Formats: sequence, C-alpha cells, structure tokens
Amino acid sequence: MTDPGGGLAPPAVAPDLELLLGPLRLGGHLAPSRVAFTAHTTNLGRDGLPSQAHAAYYARRARGGAGLIVIEEVCVHPSDHPLDRSLRGHDPAIGPAYARIADAVRPHGALLCVQLNHSGMQGSGHPRRQAVWAPSAVPNPSTMEMPKVMEPEDITALVEGFAGCARLAIESGLHGVEVNAGQHSLLRQFLSPLTNRRGDGYGGDLEGRARLLREVLAAVREAVGPSGLVGLRLCADEFAPWAGITPEQAPGVAAHLLAPGGVDWVSVVVGSIYSIHATRAGMHTPPGYAVEVARAVRAVSGGVPVLATGSLVDPAVAAAAVASEAADAVEMTRALIADPDLVARLREGRADAVRPCIRCNQDCVVRTAQNAVVSCIHNPAAGHEADFPVLPPATRQRRVLVIGGGPAGMEAARLAAMRGHRVTLVERGPSLGGTPRLVATAPLRAPMGEVGSWLAARLEELGVEVRLGVEATAESVLDAGAEAVVVATGARRRPVEGPEAAAGAAVVEVRDALRGVLPGDGLVVVVDREGGYPAIDAAEAAAAAGRPVVMVSEDAFVSSRLGLTGEFSPWYRRAAALGIEMVPQVVVVGAGPGELILRERFGDRTRRLEAVGAVVVADHELADDALHRALRGRVAELHRAGDCVAPRRVLHAVLEGNRTGRLL
Repeated sequence: MTDPGGGLAPPAVAPDLELLLGPLRLGGHLAPSRVAFTAHTTNLGRDGLPSQAHAAYYARRARGGAGLIVIEEVCVHPSDHPLDRSLRGHDPAIGPAYARIADAVRPHGALLCVQLNHSGMQGSGHPRRQAVWAPSAVPNPSTMEMPKVMEPEDITALVEGFAGCARLAIESGLHGVEVNAGQHSLLRQFLSPLTNRRGDGYGGDLEGRARLLREVLAAVREAVGPSGLVGLRLCADEFAPWAGITPEQAPGVAAHLLAPGGVDWVSVVVGSIYSIHATRAGMHTPPGYAVEVARAVRAVSGGVPVLATGSLVDPAVAAAAVASEAADAVEMTRALIADPDLVARLREGRADAVRPCIRCNQDCVVRTAQNAVVSCIHNPAAGHEADFPVLPPATRQRRVLVIGGGPAGMEAARLAAMRGHRVTLVERGPSLGGTPRLVATAPLRAPMGEVGSWLAARLEELGVEVRLGVEATAESVLDAGAEAVVVATGARRRPVEGPEAAAGAAVVEVRDALRGVLPGDGLVVVVDREGGYPAIDAAEAAAAAGRPVVMVSEDAFVSSRLGLTGEFSPWYRRAAALGIEMVPQVVVVGAGPGELILRERFGDRTRRLEAVGAVVVADHELADDALHRALRGRVAELHRAGDCVAPRRVLHAVLEGNRTGRLL
C-alpha cells in the first residue's frame, strides 16, 4: 500500500480567491459559490432520523456562504445500518426531517442534497444484529466480519431502495441527491476487482462491475425527475494497486458512468477498505493530494462539473485547483467545520481572518464506536450550534485579567473582549500559544501552531493587552484590581516515579525532548504511557536529531490511540522509515546508568536495552492549579479553564475558554 500523493503546495502567486465565490451551474440549478460542504458522519441523528441539530448545523454553513450542501449519508435499505446513529433514508418518517433542514437552509440560497448510500461489507451487522451485504465473500479487514454474498433479489431491492430514497428526498423539498460510490460504499465494492469476484453479469470486466452503479444512477435519475439533481461520489484511487481501482483506470471508469443527462456533478475521492487513512487524510499528507486524479477525471467528464477533494482546507490551494482547471468546484468540508463563515470572509476580503482547519481529525472524524458528536478542535460551536447563541454584549464593561496564554486563556480573553470588557492577558512564557505552539515544532505537526496564531491575531484586533514574560502570583493578581479573573495556567509534568526514574539525569519529559533536551549520545527510549501524539512527537524529534529510538508501551500497540484519527498506519510507516523500533506489551521493571530493563506484560521474559543515552517518559500530566487554589475566596469573581482544571485535549481548553468568556 502506498501513501497518498505529494499534494499541492500553496501557489507561489496566490490565485484570485474570487474563483471560489462565483456561481456554479449544476443541472437546472445555480449554486451561489463553488465551495461545497459535503456528506460526512455527524452523529447528530436521533432514532435514525435527522434532528433539529442537523438543521442548525447545515443552516450555519449555508449562512456562511457554502454553495452546495450534502446532508450526511442515509441508508437506502434496512440491510444497512453501519453505525448506531446512522440515518434511515428508507423510513418515510425522514421526510419531515428533510423539510426542516430545507426550511433552515433555503433563506441562505445554498443547494441542498442528501447522500444515498449502502455501506455493504464496510458496515457492521452489530447495531441491527444482521448480516452485512457484499458483492463477494471478502471479509471486512477492520472487523473481519464475513458478509452475505448478494443474490439477484438483493440487487433488485437495492436499486429500488436507492430510487425510493431519492424520490422521498425530492418530495420533501431537497434539490437532489448524491449517489455514493466512494470510500465507504457497496457500489464501490461492486466497481472494484479488489472486492468484486462475481462470475455473473455484475462481475468480471468493467462492464459487469459497473452494471449495478449504472442501474442505480438510471433509477435515481428517473426518481428525481429532470429538475432534480443527481451527483456521484466516485472513488478514483483505492491505494491497492495489486487489484483495486487506480488513478490510471479512473478516467476510464468515469467515462463509462457519466452518460449525458445522467449525472449533474461528480466528486472525485480516494481511499477504500485498505486505506481508510486516505479518505480524510490528516497532517501526515499535504493538502490537495487528490487534485491530480480529479483533473484526469475532468478531462473525460464531458462537461459534467467535477468537485475536487483531498484536504482542501486552504482557500489559496482550493482556488488553485479551480484556476488550473483541475476542477469546477471544491469540497472544503473540514474547513467549513472549522469556520462556517469561510466563504463570507473571502467575500469581505478577509482571508486572513478565516479560522484555519489544521487537519487533526480529532473531533470532526466521528465514524467510531464512541458516537461523539461532530465538532472541531478550535471551533467548539461546530455540531453544537444551539448551545452557542449569538454573543450578547456585556451589560457593564469590566476589567478582566486572564492568566495563561494557551488556547484556554486566549479564547476566554477573545470572548470577553468581544463582549466589550477591558481585558489584560498575562503569560509567563516569551510567546503566546501554549502547548500547541510547542507541539508544532515536532515533524509534520506544524499546523498545530495555527490554533494559537489565529487566536493571537484576534486578540490584537480586539485590543487585548498582552503581557509576556510575567509570572502571576496571588499577590500580583490581587494588586491588579481586576473585577474578574480567569486562571488558565495549563498543566504541570507528573514526576517520574516508575522504575525508569533510576536512570537519573537521563530521564526527560516530552516537552523537554521537543525543545531539544536529549542527554547523552546513545539510544533514546520513549516510554509511551499515554498512547497518543506526545510519544510519537518525541520519538520523531529524537530520530530527526540522528539518535536511534526504541518506543515501549504496555498496550497491545504502541501509539494505540492514533487509530481514532486515521494516523495509525501512516505513523507506523514513518517509524519504519526512520528505523524506530516498536516494543509493545512490555513493562519497565528496572533502570540504571545506560540501561533499561523490560519485562513482558503477560509473561516472564525480560529484555535489557543497553547504551541508553536518554529515556523520554510520555505520561499524562497534572493540573497546574496552585494559583487558582491560592485565589479562592480572595477575588470577587474567579474562573478557571483548560488544563488547570484537568489536562485534556485542545478542544476542551478552547471549549472551556469560550464558555468562560461568555459568562463574564
């Protein structure tokens, strides 16, 4: 398996961003911009139907200028219910829910469609305790669940299901539908020789493998009528060249499907069952990695508008895709989650004010067992629009002191200043940004720094007084005479208390490792007790410094939590390329100068690591709450936010800062 392509660098000369703002004709309709907010799992559904939260979520992006909005996928047949909160497109009760969303979006002019899908063998039989369907007896590589091979009556029912769901969508006030033959779809499984091994008329060569999709498109077109829209989401690269759809084959596949009058647009996507990390790639892949395959499809599209995908979160990169005629429009879904007003800000000539999507996938990718509602690491209102009403002005201007220049403190200061308070922020370090600023120094993690840089720019616009290099004490806070105080002092390191503490001065913490503090000149051992990014950041920093690296963990896999964000496979490939050794399921049982002793977690065998120059401990941190405790009962109004409450993720810091700023 190969990684996605190299992506597109921001153009040397910024293209005219107006290219994204012009209208786009889709069938008999006109989208007000060329920026699309496309289907993605939200977990906003309730009892299999769209909720009022859906209406608020999509209306917010329409109000911000999105030209085309595609509601998240709905299941077209009862045989498919891949997630607990999947939507039942075949249930007549979905009609009124569609109508509510349409009523909310209509005043803003965006075209509104819904994605129709059957996830096939990429679904799960567990939510409804039934067999999943597939073209052939190929197990799901993620769950190892063996599907039921579809029979002729199943195929007939599937086509009728797509048509019935399309008809219901049009009757309920939507402009049209999008047929999913993309990453998580049964239709792609039929298209691909990777998963289609049938010997009947629905298998074999491209003609046979494409037969079901052609029948579905014809049935859907008839169901929506000549004025309804029909889009196609088409996988153009499965990253499985030994058997799957490849970029070289994609134009031929597209040409086979795009009959005149059948499809009103085609969204070109990449990724499949063996390359889930490529479906919505994170920081490991440069933006624009799917643009060139979109260009190849557009060359044979016969005038059907093509939407480019592939982490197009930077308006300049997105506009370059249109300017170079690789696509007619762009999907900027994650960018619009981060900033629903992206298009509006571009129309105002304020591209610099767009809250950037950093492609972290931490809160917007929710197709997981946790059932979390979609959100954004530094836009906590995303997915929770009803909980974040328009910010009211303060009834009385007050003096507010914020202590801490990380995400929580900056967000609290931003909201307080927006409400009209006079805000001063003090930070003990030499710069704003907190932990994300430090993390951004790790390889491939530079976008994390954009969280703080965007907030810092907003504070400057709002006139917040920022004092750097100031260590706040209880006495200095009391002397400041602020009417409200927000403590956002972050986290402090946990003392190293395990056996590795015997390594003495050679033991360092992740933050120090990222600052280049790596004692000695031999092996660096990273002890991963947290399972996420801190350990890999330290390991890559050490490898980049030319040190040999071994990572150890008690878990079944080192960096086990990376699977939630699609970073697991890319990280393991990078680690292999860097020569980083992974040692899972071991416990550190002893240490001394230049050595570390490991024992199997579930056995008795031991291993001695020698010539150890440094031991980096990636562990959970503790709340740095001493100042907050010292101020309790001594100031008129005291708040705290972020890691000084409990060390968690950036989302929680920004969320609590936002909530605190609204309370002031």
